[in-house]
Amino acid sequence: MTTKPEPSLEPSSHDAGSTDSNVAEVNLTESSVPLLCGVASWPWYAKYLRDPLDFFVSARKKFGPIFALGSPMPFSKGGRKFLVVSGAEYNKIVLGKPDQFRSGGQTLRGPKGSAQRRIREGIFAMNGSRHRTHRRMMQPPLLKPAIASYGPRMLSLVDEMVGTWEVGKPIDLYREMRKLSNWAAAHLLFGSEDFAASMRLGEAIELWLQLDADVRSRFALINLPGTRYRKLLQQAEQVESLMIDAINRNRISNVQGSDLLSLLIREAAQNPDLMTEKDLVAHAVILYAASFETTANALAWTLFLIAQHPATAQALNDEISSQLGNEAPDHRSIDQLPLLDAAIHESMRLLPPVAYTFRTPAHLASIDGMSLDGKDKVVPCHYLTHREPDVFPDPNRFLPERWLESRPGHYEYVAFSAGARLCMGISFALLELKITVARVMQRFRLAVVPGSRIDGIIQLTLRPKQGIPMIVYPPDQAFSASPISGSITRMVDFHD
Repeated sequence: MTTKPEPSLEPSSHDAGSTDSNVAEVNLTESSVPLLCGVASWPWYAKYLRDPLDFFVSARKKFGPIFALGSPMPFSKGGRKFLVVSGAEYNKIVLGKPDQFRSGGQTLRGPKGSAQRRIREGIFAMNGSRHRTHRRMMQPPLLKPAIASYGPRMLSLVDEMVGTWEVGKPIDLYREMRKLSNWAAAHLLFGSEDFAASMRLGEAIELWLQLDADVRSRFALINLPGTRYRKLLQQAEQVESLMIDAINRNRISNVQGSDLLSLLIREAAQNPDLMTEKDLVAHAVILYAASFETTANALAWTLFLIAQHPATAQALNDEISSQLGNEAPDHRSIDQLPLLDAAIHESMRLLPPVAYTFRTPAHLASIDGMSLDGKDKVVPCHYLTHREPDVFPDPNRFLPERWLESRPGHYEYVAFSAGARLCMGISFALLELKITVARVMQRFRLAVVPGSRIDGIIQLTLRPKQGIPMIVYPPDQAFSASPISGSITRMVDFHD
């Protein structure tokens, strides 16, 4: 297999402080943070719109761990700034100070009074005391004592899903993992017993996020019939309607469930001043999307990376066989598999479901001397942070064993974010990831269809563009990598 590895992310002193012909492109602020404005910024904005990951990697190589894009207007030196940062030092500043660098909605704001605006205003868009209050309200079903009870039902859902796979037949692993994660979120966190309704809601959310990413990448904010923006707004209305239906079904059942949706409904009923009906619907949409979108991507990428690394697959198979045998994994036994835990963390390091995020200064702020205010955006890039060679040697290689030797710091590994906004669903996600990967490996061997093109793209999350075609084999341990092409070969170094 011939692959082309990603360029090194280690910036040279020449790149970080250019003094040759490139200096015409870079206007240095008094803080010496590279700031590109006017015409000089055009190629970089174009690169971002075309391929965000290529933009981040190229900019990190040229400018180092911090740089900014300013106004693209010719001859402009002011205007809104986008400050891109990576690495633990800057993550600690931005992610570690949530009251100074505030979160916003993860999707376009939408017109006033639109469903688009209403459903984006959930927990991820809240800040300060309101965020802390609402976060406390929704934590009980996501804490470890509650998570332990999900194990048997989660295993049942996994067996039900993979039980439809036929040996010798192809599957789209990404689609299969989306169905599984969607149903797990709907059934375990939202108390749903209606598989078809859950699939409709999940598919509607997926299309909504795809349209949102498409509109943002094209700056296509014209609200006219037939435009992408109008389609996005209409899709938001459908998502909102389907979630309201799910909430109403829960209320009609009169079952005092312990799931997340039931808890939110009770909180809204008991504390309407703290959690309005609008808050309830927005929370439900965002939490539902987050609970299966990120996990589906992590599952698909992890099983793909294991399949493409035969030595790791064999070592994992040996660990699972020795610790579990033919016994079904549960929340206790699954924690006795250190290599499995390492493989999952390594997969999410290389291909983090959330590759980058945005923060907005709550008031005047400064990073490395660059002045920022409320109109500016700070962009911590997790994808780059996870490729710091001083923390992760051979950063583009899939090396689960690195996690058996040492663990990175809280701001060096941010697959689940960090600080006060650490992902609430981390325990749920890890349980689902571990049980699914272990159970799949007990029952099958998966191999990528030879010659497949695998492209990683960002549509809010980092996902495979065309899916991941796999062939299902019996658990015969005949592990082997397949020849592949696509952008994944620049993101991951598959050479031994």
